[in-house]
Amino acid sequence: MAQWLHTGRKMERLVVVLLTLITLTHTLKLPTWKQLSTSYPGYKHKGQGKYTNLELFLRLGKAPLPDEDKEDTSALRLSFALNKLGGSHRLGTDEIHISKTFDNDSVKGKDGQQYIYRTMAFGPFLAMKYKSPELIRTDPLDPDLPKRTLKGKRGIVRFVAFYNKNKHADARIALWDCDHVFEARNLGKMHHLISVEFWELPDSSCPS
Repeated sequence: MAQWLHTGRKMERLVVVLLTLITLTHTLKLPTWKQLSTSYPGYKHKGQGKYTNLELFLRLGKAPLPDEDKEDTSALRLSFALNKLGGSHRLGTDEIHISKTFDNDSVKGKDGQQYIYRTMAFGPFLAMKYKSPELIRTDPLDPDLPKRTLKGKRGIVRFVAFYNKNKHADARIALWDCDHVFEARNLGKMHHLISVEFWELPDSSCPS
């Protein structure tokens, strides 16, 4: 437990440093909650949303994803929503290269737009395109702390966790709707959670 806490804290500090190093001028405003939630494909196979994994791949034109990345489609789903919004929110037609350990972090859809599929790359991408996120405090002894902190807000949330088995960090990204993950289940219940990043949307007020 102590070793994991030490490693987890190192990973959390690394996330903070990486986001701090992003110094580009942020000129683009985040989309509104209404825009993004309407465009979001959700998880139909989990009982919420418009598309299953297979239906999403078909919509993208059978994008050639590595097998190990097909299980986590959270980055693809947010990419789909942003590209569907169009205009300056689109990811663009050039391959996206953020991760230093991989050749690319995105694939080309049949519409010619890029779709990020490596969730670890989405945080830095959003920070460069829009603004740096709010870093939500985590506590291994209080796993519900981020949920309480985010209560009453709407926006984009990214959960970063450390996996003791293979000694690496992984992430999931989704929309946060007041007190739960929007049109998805269990994305926030990741083991060894070390970082939660939140981009609050302009019209983020929740019903009282």
